[in-house]
Amino acid sequence: MANSRIQTDSPLSRRIVRSFLHFLDSVEPAPGVDLEGLEVARECLTEVFKLDSPSADGQRKPDSLIDIFNSLQASDALGIKSDNAHSSSSAQNMDAKFSEASKSMGEDWTEEPDSTGVSKDELFGQFFAALEKFHYFRTMPDGNDDPSQVDKASRIFHDAINEMEKSGAHAYNQKNLAEIFKCQGNRVMQSQQYSDAIELYSFAIALCGNNAVYYSNRAAAYTQIHQYAEAVRDCLKSIDIDPNYSKAYSRLGLAYYAQGNYNDAIEKGFKKALQLDPNNEAVKENIRMAEQKLREERQRTGWDQNFFVH
Repeated sequence: MANSRIQTDSPLSRRIVRSFLHFLDSVEPAPGVDLEGLEVARECLTEVFKLDSPSADGQRKPDSLIDIFNSLQASDALGIKSDNAHSSSSAQNMDAKFSEASKSMGEDWTEEPDSTGVSKDELFGQFFAALEKFHYFRTMPDGNDDPSQVDKASRIFHDAINEMEKSGAHAYNQKNLAEIFKCQGNRVMQSQQYSDAIELYSFAIALCGNNAVYYSNRAAAYTQIHQYAEAVRDCLKSIDIDPNYSKAYSRLGLAYYAQGNYNDAIEKGFKKALQLDPNNEAVKENIRMAEQKLREERQRTGWDQNFFVH
């Protein structure tokens, strides 16, 4: 199936068509307009996009054009730009009291805002297209997308837009929206809502998959809920994006340590972090703790071997 064509079964396309039909119903046709042709078009769109299905998006009221589309031209642009975003997105995901650990896991590092942007409606489409690409929307037994997730994603988007506007970043683009999701993720991390943080960081990654901080922050959240393999994966991705990002190495060391892999924690994580940040006392302490664990492990193994020697 070609990625350059909008999918009729996606929640984004159904929202576009439902809003478009609502728009047609709200305007007075100009003289000479083929009213019968318009009615046929309505029926075709309703059938093709399954808008008459009882479960199609929960049969909820169409979104206001003020919130989603400013004009018919905006809705057309949304369909095209969202699809392009869908096809071209580059995004591809303790035993000890560590000195760095949870306090610094969700740092509030923020990029300079991007002053170039699109309309709010186009950004909405790009966001939904990014989520679809990462299979965020669950499919119901009847083949339709879970309407509760569609509503949740819409609410999260509008909450982020409100925060973006309050922060003074009025350029609507994926980079600025991703930064908002990252900042929201940092806040819920501090509240120990780690699953929510993972979701918000994942939204940021879906929009800007080449940002080392987003992967590193999500790794921190994964570590907190003991999903260490996922944390290692995200740290390695962060390092791949930015080989000089010391915090990614430090968090990689924390994840390896939690797995009991003390050698890799030292050699692949903490020591690399210390090379990049030589004055980081927390990393130095983590190395000492991991080395102690490694010595204990080797002594225990040696004791066991001697025990069975006859």
